Amino acid sequence: MRARFLYLLIAVSLVLTSGLTEAPAGALSRDEMAAGSDLPYIPVQEKGSGQASPLPPLIFRTKAPPPEPSAAVKRYRDLGVIVRDSSWLPIWNPVATSAWARRISQQLPFDSILVEFSPGKLKRLEEDAALHRRLHGLILELADNGVATGLVINDPSLFLAPEGGRLLELITALEELPLAVVLLEIDRVLTPPGQEDLALIDALVNLSVGVTVRSPWPVGMILRPYQLDQGELGGRLEKSAIDFIALRLEDLSRESVRRVEPFLAIYPQAQFRLIPSLSPGMQKNARDIEKTGDLLKRMERWQRHLQVYPNFGGILLEDLEAFQTLHP
Repeated sequence: MRARFLYLLIAVSLVLTSGLTEAPAGALSRDEMAAGSDLPYIPVQEKGSGQASPLPPLIFRTKAPPPEPSAAVKRYRDLGVIVRDSSWLPIWNPVATSAWARRISQQLPFDSILVEFSPGKLKRLEEDAALHRRLHGLILELADNGVATGLVINDPSLFLAPEGGRLLELITALEELPLAVVLLEIDRVLTPPGQEDLALIDALVNLSVGVTVRSPWPVGMILRPYQLDQGELGGRLEKSAIDFIALRLEDLSRESVRRVEPFLAIYPQAQFRLIPSLSPGMQKNARDIEKTGDLLKRMERWQRHLQVYPNFGGILLEDLEAFQTLHP
């Protein structure tokens, strides 16, 4: 009888001990975990270790089979889009499902999306570990569905800070994210046509070198065509370690494309992408584009036309919301 009592006591202790194990910081609630209890953890590589550490399943991978090709829109290679409003992403909710990433991947014809975070949301992303993990999982989900994710930084204070120290701190804080690219929107801090701020240009060139060395991802910079001539900026960036230059175009006209072609020939060692503005007010033929749904066909023609230049790397559409207006 005494032996049986000791056996029961040990068994009860083991059950209580396993039930009181502390959950990791940022883990989901019991209700949230129940929603994906049959789904695997996302493995994330720890820096400096050869093993993957388990991450709470903040982004759930469903067991549903991938959609048939006919169920998805045509995906255009080397065609991406910038998402200006990051609240469009589901990461701000406690639980984001892979169904969202799969649905978006089916509906949008792009092979990449680049998301702009406001300064306040960037700060939240740095400080909130759970939010960081949700974004990490969402990027993996989109990649599983054939869509790469990049980050757009459009905060002049980060570019103008002494030696770009704050920007380097931000990149360090986000370096574990499996991003495809980071894009710096520096054209907004440069001077208008006919003016040159050589000190600013020197600082931006130095910034491009520092960021490229520090960043674990490819780095691009957005410029307007005329800015390549300011302080020999185009030639200096061509010689720096910057991965590509994204040239912003005024509109979707054929003339805009023809105006940037000479730059692809002048700077053969620099990689270029084009960012045409989709603002309806800038388009001379916006109604025709909207009526015919000709926007993607036009981009496809641009791609074919510019492929003669080995340093042409594709097109990024300026804004998802404007795209949906012109291509309903």
